[in-house]
Amino acid sequence: INVLVLGVDERGDDVGRSDTAFVVTIDTNKKIATVLSIPRDTRVKIPGHKWDKLNHAYAYGGTKLSQRSVEDLIGVPINYTVKVNFTSFVRLIDAIGGITIDVEKRMKYADPYDDNGGLYIDIYPGVQRMNGKTAIQYVRYRDEEGDIGRVARQQKFMKAFLHEFTDPRLVTRLPDIIKECSSTLKTDMSTYEMVKLAPVISAAAKEGLHGEWVSGTPLWIDGVSYWQPDIRHLRQIVAQIQGITV
Repeated sequence: INVLVLGVDERGDDVGRSDTAFVVTIDTNKKIATVLSIPRDTRVKIPGHKWDKLNHAYAYGGTKLSQRSVEDLIGVPINYTVKVNFTSFVRLIDAIGGITIDVEKRMKYADPYDDNGGLYIDIYPGVQRMNGKTAIQYVRYRDEEGDIGRVARQQKFMKAFLHEFTDPRLVTRLPDIIKECSSTLKTDMSTYEMVKLAPVISAAAKEGLHGEWVSGTPLWIDGVSYWQPDIRHLRQIVAQIQGITV
């Protein structure tokens, strides 16, 4: 099962762009989960539009166009999509009781013009239990490493998030958590399907999340920066994730 997850920066007067994009592949037989992170500046051919950054696909045509663009990029169909905006992300993390992260370094950043009133990030290093407000600061933080560093942090966060599902106390609450969060997440997966997948995700969590990302090189075109994906390497990675022998 391939699930496209989009983290969207929605504004009151702007449809927004997909700030984060990754494909979660769940092998229901082997009970394995893999996340393939796609840098938001990845250069793709957006159906009906020109070559552009992947995150612009959402601005052009929402979740469906983002899905088609990702399917063309990775060469396999997406079964379900999940859209998470900043507000629903915070509610999701708070709903599961927070998340434990070993913060690797001091993270301090301020942009008074971002985030409808200003984005302020101030996190100290070390192991800590984060609520939703702090967690979203962690996954959004960018420094001189750019998107590549942020992809690594987001995968680290996803591993910690999945680890929460190994807590027996959380497993017993999963149906209620899913119902609560389904009102804040936008997905074409039914509540029944999510509840059915919960035991598989819990089993996969015990094996640990496998992380991959779209490798490539920086590229500048007409003064605009892109991430040029290594398509050959990407297709090899995707084949491995999908269990395809090539």
